[in-house]
Amino acid sequence: MLGITLFLVLLFEAAFRIRRAWTERAPAPPATYMAGHPKNQSWAADYKREFEAVRRLNWRSYVYFRRVPYAGKEISIDSLGHRVTPQPTQPAVPVAQVRMYGGSTMWGEPLRASRTIPAEVARRLQPLAGPGARIAVTNVGETGYVFTQEVLQLMLDLRAGVRPDVVVFYDGINDIASAVQRGVAGEPQNEIKRVSEFNLGRQLEPAGEESPLRRDTRIAGTLGKLLFGRLALVQWAQARNAGKPPAYVHADSLTSSALRVYEQNARLVEYMGTQYGFTPVYVWQPTLHISEKVFNPYEKQLRVAVDADSFQVRVQQIHQRMPRLLDSVMQTIAPGRFVDASALFRGDTLGVFVDRTGHNTEGAVPGIVDSFWPVLSREVSKALVLKSKPAS
Repeated sequence: MLGITLFLVLLFEAAFRIRRAWTERAPAPPATYMAGHPKNQSWAADYKREFEAVRRLNWRSYVYFRRVPYAGKEISIDSLGHRVTPQPTQPAVPVAQVRMYGGSTMWGEPLRASRTIPAEVARRLQPLAGPGARIAVTNVGETGYVFTQEVLQLMLDLRAGVRPDVVVFYDGINDIASAVQRGVAGEPQNEIKRVSEFNLGRQLEPAGEESPLRRDTRIAGTLGKLLFGRLALVQWAQARNAGKPPAYVHADSLTSSALRVYEQNARLVEYMGTQYGFTPVYVWQPTLHISEKVFNPYEKQLRVAVDADSFQVRVQQIHQRMPRLLDSVMQTIAPGRFVDASALFRGDTLGVFVDRTGHNTEGAVPGIVDSFWPVLSREVSKALVLKSKPAS
């Protein structure tokens, strides 16, 4: 009887997995992507293969993770987990250092190494260095990072002896998504997963003076429960009884929370700048959710999907509120060094967005850098002048 029951369970499990694989299969892609979409390009296959290879992550204290070292044609990761930016490497000592922090849009997903935001910045900065000199640009962006993680990463960099002249923070998308996800601003994305992983680890740890048999029985029960929860049949039953969709915290409350976190993070960065001799530049990035560009059919499809998703609608509502409030706050904290790029591409027909998240086409990168180039070039020029003066 037990064997028959087990056979039936396995049969149902196989049937549900086949059904789920069929119903959840990826929708057929559009017949043609918009001009400039990475999947239209000859380098797409190389990029996809290398991107899959760099999904491997190493644990990093305080910031959670960085990618493992990798050398590829379109993507390379150095020993510190930074995406390599093509730029001059001689002379050995640069006349200035610029470090650029952000999430996946700064990291450069889904762009070739030579077409990322840091790569565009590096090309533009070299003439400022003068003959026989160079300005080093480091891409410290990482997928999913929020502003607070970037501030912590900056602290770790400074502690390790890094001494930048200018740092750039390029944020907005991840911070707002995380705030809606958690109901409060300031936490990393997907924090609930970190909580679950921590709790699971604690459950698998020996507890006090329990006997080996009791410990092994408890651990086996924990793993059995975890495995049971992974059964397709169980997940199907849970989905059918999920109840009402999640109710998200009101947009005004989340906006206030996100504003406070951004403000306090900026104050911390400003203080570190005075202590370590660097100048911060802050950029609030453009996003599909509130863009006023002229959408092509592909982007219009993405925007319709945003408008039909309650989570994305809440994200959109906060993006609508944040720029004006941030601009006012940052005038006091970092006068002349905060750039609101949320209205970038207004009225433009250029293909800019490749997905709902807000990743960009390679063609959009020069325009993005244009938005903060006057501020960045001014601050780098100031740093060069200051460093050229003889020490008193």
